[in-house]
Amino acid sequence: MTMRVGDDHDRGTTLDTAPGQAVAQTLMDLSDLLIADYDVMDFLHLLTQRCVELLPGVRAAGITVTDQRGGLRVMAASSEPAHLLELFETETEEGPCIACYVRGTPVTDPDLDERDPRWPRFAARARRDGFRAAHALPVRLRDEVIGVLHLLSARPGPLDDATARTARALANTATLGLLQHRAVEYRQILAEQLQHAVTSRVLIERAKGVIAEHLDLGMAAAFDELRRFARQAGHRLVDVAEAVDAGDFDGPQGTDRRRLRVLIVQRFSFDTLGLLRDGISAAVQRRGLRAEQVYEFVLAVHEAATNAVVHGGGDGRLLLWLAGKDLYAEISDHGTGFDEDHGGVPARPSPEARGGRGLWLIRQVCAGLHIHTGATGTRLLLRYPLDSPLATGRQ
Repeated sequence: MTMRVGDDHDRGTTLDTAPGQAVAQTLMDLSDLLIADYDVMDFLHLLTQRCVELLPGVRAAGITVTDQRGGLRVMAASSEPAHLLELFETETEEGPCIACYVRGTPVTDPDLDERDPRWPRFAARARRDGFRAAHALPVRLRDEVIGVLHLLSARPGPLDDATARTARALANTATLGLLQHRAVEYRQILAEQLQHAVTSRVLIERAKGVIAEHLDLGMAAAFDELRRFARQAGHRLVDVAEAVDAGDFDGPQGTDRRRLRVLIVQRFSFDTLGLLRDGISAAVQRRGLRAEQVYEFVLAVHEAATNAVVHGGGDGRLLLWLAGKDLYAEISDHGTGFDEDHGGVPARPSPEARGGRGLWLIRQVCAGLHIHTGATGTRLLLRYPLDSPLATGRQ
């Protein structure tokens, strides 16, 4: 069974149902991100990932856009090697992306192993990263090229016609994402949006570095953690990156509570539990909590961290942030989670019980506790209102 796709130039072409459905699903997912105040960085990153999933033979993808000075800036890439290669290309001003932007037409190098005098340094760097073919498509607004979609393959050879058409559709979708808020004077609006995107990319790169250093992660894993944290906190990716980059670890109390403030990003083990406890205490004291509240919140987080060390592989990670009138602490480890149902408030363990007190205590102290166990381990999310009554006064 087949379905027809295409525009005025491609009427009558067909795609198998499964690939056609995958393309339709991708366009629907991307269009969902265009609603309301969408996150342009998350949109572009998803688009590069879908390029790899949808286009046969494509191993990595990247998107560059123009800044106010007319230069190309890397906005998103499906992998860290692709991101670094895109940076190398824009910095050296050599490669298919540069040629595509200057000409305004698709540019391809189907075999990077063959010597090409146009971009010898780019070809050598691409081969070192495992790429054997490169294809660049213009992201254009009418007659103006505003960016480039770069596709990298692990094997030599050109894109077939069906793949090239799908790639062109994805490049056009990138244009729609970049121009969502354009008005009549679209050039000015576009310049402002693209400049904001460039600034956002800088913030995200710095935040990746902070998370990679504090949680002992690679840059790709740090970016995944940043995206997950943004969705967990319910904030845009660039806002979370700004909060992480700002490092509000010493921020004064009484500041704007509407902003997301990241207080601690830290990896811990049994040997550093004491330092972790001291750091949490200092961070929440700066937020104006009473001494009794500081004690009970630190106790709850320390119990969760201790469980992570004892039952989750010997170490864990802590993200502590302030959003609105609530403190949040997320403790993650590599453990297999809990067997019993903790949807409600557990009963107080008997004095003879060997375990269970930590979870019961956390429930008593915190207004919310969410436990999630997945393929990478277990995460506990604690929510503590700044105006919370003392735990000793609860029933």
